[in-house]
Amino acid sequence: MKRIFLYAAASVTLLLFYGCASEQSFQKTQQEAEVPRVAVKEPPREISIPPPVKPQRKGPASLQCTEDTHENFNRSGIDAIPFIRVSFFDTEGTGVKDMIAGSKDGFVYLYKNLGDPQVRRWRMSEGYFAGIKVGAFSSPAMGDIDGDGEAELVVGTGGFSSDSGRILFFRNVGSKNAPQWKKVEGVDLKIGNDAAVTVVDYNFDGKPDIIATNSSGKLFFFKNVSVPGKIKFVQEKLLDRSFGMYAVPAAIKVNDVVFLTVGNSLGNISLFELRKNGAGVSIKESRTKPSAGRFVSPSFADLLKKDRFDLIVADGDGVLSYFENRNYDFSVLEKNQDIFSNRIFAGPACAPTVCTLGEQVVLVVGNMDGTLKLYEYQQTGEGLPWVERKDYLKGIKVSGFSRGIITQWEGKEVLVVGQSNGDIRAFMNVGSDSLPHWREEKRFFQGIRIKEHTTPSIFDFGRDGKWQLIIGAADGRLYAYRVREIKDHLPVWEKIEGAFDGVKVEGFSAPTLARDGNTLYLFVGQEDGRIRTYTSELKDEEGNRSTAYSNVTFTEKDYLKDIRMHNHSSPSIRVKDDMIEMVSGDYDGNIRHFRCSRPDLSADKTEN
Repeated sequence: MKRIFLYAAASVTLLLFYGCASEQSFQKTQQEAEVPRVAVKEPPREISIPPPVKPQRKGPASLQCTEDTHENFNRSGIDAIPFIRVSFFDTEGTGVKDMIAGSKDGFVYLYKNLGDPQVRRWRMSEGYFAGIKVGAFSSPAMGDIDGDGEAELVVGTGGFSSDSGRILFFRNVGSKNAPQWKKVEGVDLKIGNDAAVTVVDYNFDGKPDIIATNSSGKLFFFKNVSVPGKIKFVQEKLLDRSFGMYAVPAAIKVNDVVFLTVGNSLGNISLFELRKNGAGVSIKESRTKPSAGRFVSPSFADLLKKDRFDLIVADGDGVLSYFENRNYDFSVLEKNQDIFSNRIFAGPACAPTVCTLGEQVVLVVGNMDGTLKLYEYQQTGEGLPWVERKDYLKGIKVSGFSRGIITQWEGKEVLVVGQSNGDIRAFMNVGSDSLPHWREEKRFFQGIRIKEHTTPSIFDFGRDGKWQLIIGAADGRLYAYRVREIKDHLPVWEKIEGAFDGVKVEGFSAPTLARDGNTLYLFVGQEDGRIRTYTSELKDEEGNRSTAYSNVTFTEKDYLKDIRMHNHSSPSIRVKDDMIEMVSGDYDGNIRHFRCSRPDLSADKTEN
């Protein structure tokens, strides 16, 4: 994924997507909502798609897209990384701790600490650990292992690979500004499956040692007996105890005590104090029991006060929780809600749509476990412009992989939801905006049945206020339905044949449509994270404007070849003011926003 920072000021217009139009008994036309512009204080990421040789056809030939994710959805700068395992290290020797992150994909990432004490912004250092991939579920830490004055990278490995359970070492054979990491051969530490590591001088001899855990919860201590240029460890047995499945350790030395913590898959966190005791080490367990989700991975860092190390806990979804060490001995841990929270985090396999709720612009986000969240657009100064209404969709949960659209039916709000088993479901708000009460109307989509993983999108081909329902599915195809009639206040659906027969993507299609003049745009997310793009001209054989479904024939374009989500992309788009604006979710839980200019739009745009 290319991330090129554009150092320039910009403005952002958030949007109401056609796929979430407000309808009144299918007779009310779509209402567009303008969101106030926000001043960009961090450089947005820009992705430029170079124009090809001028084609002999009408329609836009290229897009230039600027990413505004930072301003709208993620001011923290930290991507959503499931099963993230983090450690902190001063990579430049400036006294500021950067974040080293491992993940389920086996790669290792570096996030530079930009040093803002209030917002704690971070920026990924692209390519810093290029070339390092260790199977899956990488667990990184850094330290000067062999005493040569240069820090080595230590990585525990997991997942279904031949390296699972090994502890690997990498040296930087390049420079600080242009690192090149080379695996150290001849060091073979194996501890079973799914090794997780931390680096600390646990025996107080001045050398960084290794404490490691594995998937069965066993704890390992490795004493550092390295010499400059040669890494060597000897295993010791200090604490014979199981910590539960998929245990992850973290440790920090503070003066004459080492604090050791171990998390596990159930979210349990144990904390110990290690002290020098003659020629050995004594270990005492603390009663402090912080809690933060499941599959927790702890770490320590002095991000707020340089003389105080606090506790950071990551969970399996990639949420980072910060606990302030108020008494400096971890006896009192107070959760800080501001650190790492300046991003929208809706969970894995998130599917966002932007809609209106009355006059209010809202974001509806479904996710893997079938829950839905609603966010209102509110310009709040330094914070994100989206504020969650936690109780608005309370009680609505579907079978998994939800994607929701808020619209209207006969004067009532209706939430249209796709889910993993193939059903499309409708929930009516029989309460009010301030006190919603949702009741499922089980007959609303009667007769529509898709095999797996429905992703609905609502569109109005003819701009006559009548719905068409376009549905993505696990097989990569699109299925279209229209209302044949209304009976007993409920729609009777019939399938639209032919219009989308030529559209098939590589699994788990997620469609969104927008129209500009006679040009119809179709963007479809697919399993590998790419977003496929298509257009159709709504004209009859004589070239006149037409709304007949028989005249809808989509041609694939390569508009977004350089934009790729982290698997299972779920986009929403609209066309306005010579721009295509897009929000997309992905499997890891990231929501990203793009504004794509089309300089050749005016040449082929036809008036309505």
